[in-house]
Amino acid sequence: MSQLTTTSYLILGMLSSRDWPAYELAEQVDKGLTEVWPRARRQLYNAPKQLAEQGLVSATKEATGRRKRTVYSITPAGRKALREWLATDPKRVSLEFEGMIHLLLADQGTIEDLRSTLESVREEALLSRAVFEGHMEYIRDTDGGTFPEKRHLFVLSSAFMIGHFAHLADWATWALGEIESWTDTQAPRPEA
Repeated sequence: MSQLTTTSYLILGMLSSRDWPAYELAEQVDKGLTEVWPRARRQLYNAPKQLAEQGLVSATKEATGRRKRTVYSITPAGRKALREWLATDPKRVSLEFEGMIHLLLADQGTIEDLRSTLESVREEALLSRAVFEGHMEYIRDTDGGTFPEKRHLFVLSSAFMIGHFAHLADWATWALGEIESWTDTQAPRPEA
């Protein structure tokens, strides 16, 4: 059996609640998981097929009108693999943040570029925070939405994401204040 990826375990976890076609699995990931686990859509479509080859999910062909689709279900072996993975320590947190790379290399650009980067970071953070506030409201108003049995877990994760994006927006606002008097990005403050 080949090494499973975190994406594979994510798919197993989603299938532990209900059976899904690959397309609907990918759609569910787009509803808030891409901010914590960004992966190419192709990976989300390929993971169930690979899990089926390993006997961790079963694949059933269904007709939907004139089209056929494959619906995936977790197997007992898949549940066992998921439980074993959940008993391990998670990998160290990593952060993919292109805006920080822009900031760290800002001495090679203009103050306007840096200001634009920080404004963009702030705007994106505010938009993302609003998305997760919407998720939280939806979870509350629908008793959990698509996965009512996971409501309590979604509340925890949404609260984290709201706080994360609020912090990012606050940081960008602070950084914009810091650079307000800078004339450039190489020697922004006159020597005292």
